[in-house]
Amino acid sequence: MNATLSFKEEALLAISRMPNKASARQVRERVDILAALRESDAAAAQGKVVPHDEVVRRFRSWQQS
Repeated sequence: MNATLSFKEEALLAISRMPNKASARQVRERVDILAALRESDAAAAQGKVVPHDEVVRRFRSWQQS
């Protein structure tokens, strides 16, 4: 991800690098992934993260259910 590009510029660049035979679904998935990455970067910058140890604890509790 390039922080100097706008989301639109980044999406257009990603789409331009896809094969010409890419389906609309593939294009949409690529754009959705870029959007999710942008959102997660923003959340992390705001400190909205879960520490690794907590993730491991939660995962283990889900496995036991």
